[in-house]
Amino acid sequence: MPKPERRRPRARGSTWRQRRSEATVKAGLGATLAAERLPASMLPPWRARSLALFFGLAIVLLAPWPGYGRLFGPLFCAFGDAVIVVVGAGSDSEPRFSTQPPGPVTAETETTDWTVWLAATRGDGRSRPPLPLETRILGYTPLALSLALTAAFAVSWRRKLRMLAIGLGLLLVRLAIAIALPVSRAFTPHATAPGPVSELVWYVLIDLPAMSYVAPLFAWWIAFTATRD
Repeated sequence: MPKPERRRPRARGSTWRQRRSEATVKAGLGATLAAERLPASMLPPWRARSLALFFGLAIVLLAPWPGYGRLFGPLFCAFGDAVIVVVGAGSDSEPRFSTQPPGPVTAETETTDWTVWLAATRGDGRSRPPLPLETRILGYTPLALSLALTAAFAVSWRRKLRMLAIGLGLLLVRLAIAIALPVSRAFTPHATAPGPVSELVWYVLIDLPAMSYVAPLFAWWIAFTATRD
């Protein structure tokens, strides 16, 4: 009686090679898909409707409407005073912000609805007369652009709220630095030269006027990458 042929080892070998080939193909396909999805996960969908909505909101928020500055001024003063108290800037002079000049102002001083005043409330202080500060570019513009960017692009409303909280939080930290460093220099009795780190932070984040437009873009991108729908 003839013995049956033994083909099972060959079949196993063939199956093992097929599985290995399929695994290699799947791994390569997965890496390709991951590479294709990476840019999409780091940037929002750039739709024409989103861009149009962003520019529309930016025009409405940044247009020189009367009253915007008078509404923003008290909010800036409250935030600036809180920063001064928390970081202890100003020493014993206890400087504070106000929407109206607390003392006489020279005629050469140009003021607008966006002007707030910084002055010592106790002691002699080093800042006499009061110092004017324009809040439009430094404080309002980055916050308005962050709001327009977050509201315009196509993500869920829950994610928009999370993005808005992160973006505004980062911009408020930048604004706090922009308030604390000058106040410390103006009211410290024996002002010392700023350190290299503070000089670098001031130059990169605040001193350049373009950073008022770049900072909200960067904060918005961080908020987008840090959240998910």
